[in-house]
Amino acid sequence: MKDLGTPDDPYDVLGLGFGPSNIALAIAAQEIAPDRSCLFLERSPDVCWHEGMLIDGARMQISFLKDLVSLRNLASPFTFLAYQKAKGRLEKFVNLSEFRPTRLEFQDYLRWVGGQFAGMVRYRSAVTAVTPVRDDDGTLSLWRVTATDTATGEVVEYHARNVVHALGGVPMVPAGVTTGPAVVHSSAFLSQFPGAFTDHDREWEFAVAGDGQSAGEITHYLLDHYRNARVHLVLPGYSLRATDNNPFANEQFFEANADEFYSRSEENRRDYAARLRNTNYGVVEAGFLDNLYRLVYADEVRGRTRLVVHDGSRLTRAEADGGGVRIGVHSRFGAGSHELRADGLVLATGYRRELDTRMYRAVLPHLELGDDGRPVVSRDHRVRCAEELTCGLYVQGLAEATHGLGDTLLSLLPFRSKQIVTAIVKDGGSLARAFPAARDGAEAMVAQIERCGSGTVVSAGPSEFPVVTRLPLTLDRSRGRQGVLFGVLDRTEATPLSDGGKVLAVFDPGPVPSGPPAGRPMSVDVRGHVRLVSDRDRIAAHLARLGPAGPAGPPGATVGIEIEIEMLSGRVHSTQEPQAVRTENEGQS
Repeated sequence: MKDLGTPDDPYDVLGLGFGPSNIALAIAAQEIAPDRSCLFLERSPDVCWHEGMLIDGARMQISFLKDLVSLRNLASPFTFLAYQKAKGRLEKFVNLSEFRPTRLEFQDYLRWVGGQFAGMVRYRSAVTAVTPVRDDDGTLSLWRVTATDTATGEVVEYHARNVVHALGGVPMVPAGVTTGPAVVHSSAFLSQFPGAFTDHDREWEFAVAGDGQSAGEITHYLLDHYRNARVHLVLPGYSLRATDNNPFANEQFFEANADEFYSRSEENRRDYAARLRNTNYGVVEAGFLDNLYRLVYADEVRGRTRLVVHDGSRLTRAEADGGGVRIGVHSRFGAGSHELRADGLVLATGYRRELDTRMYRAVLPHLELGDDGRPVVSRDHRVRCAEELTCGLYVQGLAEATHGLGDTLLSLLPFRSKQIVTAIVKDGGSLARAFPAARDGAEAMVAQIERCGSGTVVSAGPSEFPVVTRLPLTLDRSRGRQGVLFGVLDRTEATPLSDGGKVLAVFDPGPVPSGPPAGRPMSVDVRGHVRLVSDRDRIAAHLARLGPAGPAGPPGATVGIEIEIEMLSGRVHSTQEPQAVRTENEGQS
């Protein structure tokens, strides 16, 4: 076993999966925080996106403008239009007057973007375990992710301060149904089904279970490619229904409305989601329904009935029987239970989205769970954990109940990725890059902070009035991109600083005739975000770890503060020069 992303040099972000969600995250990380170290683990040998449903001619259900980044940053080099330009097809694409590209072309777009991040992706890496690692002070401040190389069988360990889970859904198979050569889920339809039924002229008996877009597309495919086959469509509802994609309903997928959904009460969320469910679930795009109906009608004109709809029905079992499948069907509309015999069955039954209990078995005891037993996810998509677990676990596509129907869709990817990256940048305890020692002026500025010992902290505070306070601050360079300042407030009453609020810390040694450069004094400005520490044991552990250089807190002090440095600048002053010279660290975000 070899270690990559060691505990001493962990990644800032480790993404599990490299589909649309984490590709959008890679873009956001590069554009918002390019100095953060990122790595992505993907089980497949390349970017794969619903390959089982890349049916010829199948189109996206959203505009090409809802790509991975356009709605967040139109100037990005990773937009769908930038892809068209790079492929030399932009004018031809515009000439199509088509807002919805084919699903096959969108897959090619994803691979084009993914190829530009090839250096930070490990393909054929199947994640087997995510484990929190305990620090010297007792906190769980680091993730260890174990993965297996599917090509060689080699086991590799990676360490990171933040894990972003985006492994997608797991195919949902109804109870009593066993998959096999003749029974496949829609996720594997194209890769398995046509190869198992190669005779396109035979009078096959097929069955499809489901009522959404996949069920409609698979039904059309079977009727179109097997001209003598009969298809049994097992529907849970009365009939196939059209998607409600009117512009008013679609406003739920706007960034502001999706964010507002999180602020609703739990009861209101459920009601809101139920009323808008037909924008996404159990529905088929209206234009495609028309095409399917025309195909069925043409069969009627020829005197054939090749589509048999079993409405109000569900599968009770499906098992291989010689060369075919025996299918149990129960109807709630009075027909009762009956059996179908088919040559093949396709399950268009959707996906289950949850954390894998085996993969996260060491993490689940530390997570805050809701009444439904699922992890509680904050507004910025971070899973809420016990206080001792300080490393960040973010999830994509697993929080529909609290973040709305768009949580599993493409529409909100640009905004969600921005939220996650921004949250990681703000969270000083979840960053892994120490202050870069090789950059110009960096060591001089660090030396000045250590020499001063105390800094003046300026913040907006919980109210609208600014707060200015001076207190001892020590730079802990073992954490954070550029280091984390730690101090203890000299007060026992409520802190005047706002948790997560922006701050400016100024280290000014005064008129001391020594210090860089050439004996001139230097004032250092540090910008960051405050994180309040109220746990006395944790404050004591910080003080003990920092040793003699640590700030001394008064007995009974209950509030410590941490400031993860986002920007560090040094201003050199001289009485011989009328103006100050300002230098900026190149690593600022």
